[in-house]
Amino acid sequence: MKSLDTFRFTSPDQSAIEQLAKIYGGNVGRWTAPRSKQPQWEVITEASEIRVYLPPHSIDVWYEMWSAGGCQRRCDGVTAEVPTRSPDGMDIDTVPCPCDLEKTPMQCAPYTRLRVILPDVKFGGVWRMESKGWNAANEMPGMASVLEQLQSTGLAQCQLILEQRTKVSGGQTKHFVVPRLSMDASPEQLLEGEGRAMALEDAVTPPRSLPPAEDIEDAIGVTTPLTEAEIIDASIVEEVEGWDKPPAGVKVKKNPDPPPKFIPA
Repeated sequence: MKSLDTFRFTSPDQSAIEQLAKIYGGNVGRWTAPRSKQPQWEVITEASEIRVYLPPHSIDVWYEMWSAGGCQRRCDGVTAEVPTRSPDGMDIDTVPCPCDLEKTPMQCAPYTRLRVILPDVKFGGVWRMESKGWNAANEMPGMASVLEQLQSTGLAQCQLILEQRTKVSGGQTKHFVVPRLSMDASPEQLLEGEGRAMALEDAVTPPRSLPPAEDIEDAIGVTTPLTEAEIIDASIVEEVEGWDKPPAGVKVKKNPDPPPKFIPA
C-alpha cells in the first residue's frame, strides 16, 4: 500500500471525522474496513502535522504476522503468541519464536501502535496510529519514552508529524514516510511543568497479548474499546524494510529476507 503524505483518519463517529475535516481539511466519505461490515467514515486530510496529547503508556511495538483471517502471530522476538484450536474452540498458546526455530525468512512485520488524544476534537476516547515500518519501530518508542520521562504529571502536548524521507539503495531512490513526535517546549520548560495538559488518571496498559479467541477471525483482528477510533495504518506505510548500513548506536541483526539488510535486534 502506498504511503500517504498527510494524515488519514477513520472512525464510526461521523461528527468527529467532520470536525477533523474542518480543522485539517479534506473531504468526508463513507468507508468500510476490509473484512468488516461496520460502516465507518474517513477523511484524508491536508495536514502532515497535528497537535496531540500523549497519555502515559502510549506506545506498543510487536512483530506480527497477519492473514485474511486476522492476526496469526504476535512476537517479541523471543516468544510468540499464536492461536490454536482446542476442544473448547480457539485458544492462545505461547511458543518460542518460529522464525528462530525454523531458520526461515522473517514472516512478521513490525507493528508500532501509538495512542494519542486529539485536543481539538470532541473526546470519545484515544485515537490509534499504526505503522508497519522499521524506522517507526526503532525511533518512536524512544521518542515517546523521553517525552513521558520529561513530563512530571499529566499529558505531554506534542506534535505528531509525518516526515518524508528519501533513501538511495541499489541504484534506486525510494521515498517513504516516517511518523515522528516533537515538542515546542524545551526539556527545561517541560521539567518546570510547561508543555503538558491537566493530569488524567494513568491509562491502563493494554494487555500484551493476542485478541480473545473469539475475536481472532473478526473484521479487524485487534480488540479495541468501542470508544476508540483509529488513524489507519495506510497513513504510515513505509517502503523501507531495513538499513544497508545500520545507524550508529543501534543494535541490529541481519534481515534473513533477501537482499540482506540490517534490522533492529
